[in-house]
Amino acid sequence: MSENVGEGRPSAFKFPKMEPGQQQFPAQHTTTTAAPSQADHDNKIRLNSAYIHTMEGRLKLAHLAVSIIVFICIMASNFPRAPHSNWISFVSMCAFWTSAVLLFFWCINLVGVLTLVPWLTLELVYVAIWTFFWFVAGCVAVDYAVYGLGDAFSVAAFFSYVAMCIYGFNAFIFYKKWHASGNQFNLRLGSSNTTTTTTTTSTVIREQKY
Repeated sequence: MSENVGEGRPSAFKFPKMEPGQQQFPAQHTTTTAAPSQADHDNKIRLNSAYIHTMEGRLKLAHLAVSIIVFICIMASNFPRAPHSNWISFVSMCAFWTSAVLLFFWCINLVGVLTLVPWLTLELVYVAIWTFFWFVAGCVAVDYAVYGLGDAFSVAAFFSYVAMCIYGFNAFIFYKKWHASGNQFNLRLGSSNTTTTTTTTSTVIREQKY
């Protein structure tokens, strides 16, 4: 009686036989998932209170503060309606309302909605021009203060130069952004994020007995 030597032993591992027309699933495949775009989120009117805590937001708040202080000083002086006083009042009030409107637009995310408007260029031109205007306003206030027309002009001159420094620093920041963007008229406020996931699939081959 012959003894079957191979009986009871597992055979060597073999891949399952593929049926005709059947393809083997790849051991590794790549899945690309498009995450929700930040630009899509920014293209809506919404409350953007975080802008106030940014550098640009704080500078706009500083614009409002120094502008209203200079205006109050001129209105409290002995010559609030003089031609030179009118110039200082014009500079301070235009600066106040322009910065207030821009701050409001950022806080409601209107800047993200009206993407065709070159906001970066507009703000750069605005702060650059008003840096010069504040310098002229400070010189005018100093001229009145030198002639002894009241201490209010001395205070107005001081805060006019403070405003000039704030606006000049703001212009420097906007210029750096404009230069970093490749001298483009506007900056993209958001960019889409694409996540690529690599999934590895393991094929388990069980031992078969023959």
